[in-house]
Amino acid sequence: MLRKIVASLLLFAMTSMLPVCAFAKTAIGLWVECQGSENSLGSKSSIDAMLADSRSMGVTDLFIQVHRGNRSWCKSAYSDQSPYNQFLAKEGFDPTAYIIKNAHQSGIKVHLWMNTFRILKNTDAPIIQALGTKILTRDGKKTLILDYPAEDLPDGSYWLDPGDLDVQEYLVKLVQDIMSNYPEADGVHLDFIRYPYRIPFYPGSQWAGGKSFGYGVDSVSRFQAATGLNPFEMELTRDNAQKWDDWKREQVNAFVRKIYAVTVPAKKQLSIAGICWADRAYLSAYQDWRGWLKEGIVDFVATMNYSIDTKFAYYLSREAIVSREKKQVMVGLGAYLLSDDPDSLARQMDDAVNLGTDGIIIFSYDSIKPLNRMKSMIAEKARSYNRQ
Repeated sequence: MLRKIVASLLLFAMTSMLPVCAFAKTAIGLWVECQGSENSLGSKSSIDAMLADSRSMGVTDLFIQVHRGNRSWCKSAYSDQSPYNQFLAKEGFDPTAYIIKNAHQSGIKVHLWMNTFRILKNTDAPIIQALGTKILTRDGKKTLILDYPAEDLPDGSYWLDPGDLDVQEYLVKLVQDIMSNYPEADGVHLDFIRYPYRIPFYPGSQWAGGKSFGYGVDSVSRFQAATGLNPFEMELTRDNAQKWDDWKREQVNAFVRKIYAVTVPAKKQLSIAGICWADRAYLSAYQDWRGWLKEGIVDFVATMNYSIDTKFAYYLSREAIVSREKKQVMVGLGAYLLSDDPDSLARQMDDAVNLGTDGIIIFSYDSIKPLNRMKSMIAEKARSYNRQ
């Protein structure tokens, strides 16, 4: 009897350590850029080619970029929809609705990919016109991001301040508006859900030398009201810096909760593109995607594991997959870095699948569109992962 009990406990322990996959099979995703090198969303013929390639490669999930820099390639009352209007005038139909309809006919899900706090260099963005420049972030030396020289801008862009409640409210309305315009879409996929950073890695604001961001007008006021501390004037002790960092991190957490709260009744999956190195995401970008998985406020995280180093990619995939908690992790791989080395991309795909990922997302379609060997390899891998 004791032997049977021990055997049962060992079996339970072993099976409990196996990855829990909520997808019926290994998902194969594809990020499709709105302004990629191949202009894949620029015409009916290019969209049809993208859909045909997706079918032949065994793609299960398309991540279609519909909002970038507060400009939209879909119907949207909260962004500059001139790209959408130009397409409509030229082609005579709504590209996003067309993609959803035709993808669904092939059993492919469509996720609406939207950039959030990063707005490129769009000083005419409707959100700025509506709310003013106070919604833009500042650094720890009170420098407004608009005043940065172009070569010093984080990710080459202006950024909204994540701790500004007006920013959060506006972006929630934007997501709701786009979801309501495309009720047949399967999910919402958010990108740049974080603070900007210029230093490649720093363990919190205490060590940033004033070069971290998040010191927007509303953020400073709200933090001071909550703690009695002014982040510009307080002594930067470990405890004070920790309070400020935790407060900033919680602003991003709160925003994700707000988005999740509107996607659930709309029956949309919510996914986030996350910085692949989770510690950098947490400490430097205040993006606690591991915490979101644990709390269950996202349906899955897509880690942007872009590397030419297959061993490093393996390490990052492993660290992400063990963090999945209640939800799912899809591993994003940078095909654009491996255009002349499909074998390395194949190894990275195999590694992620063998580690138990819920799926793989390729960045991006534009980078592989002209590469027939790469597309054939992805198709073969998709078939091998999902053979009955």
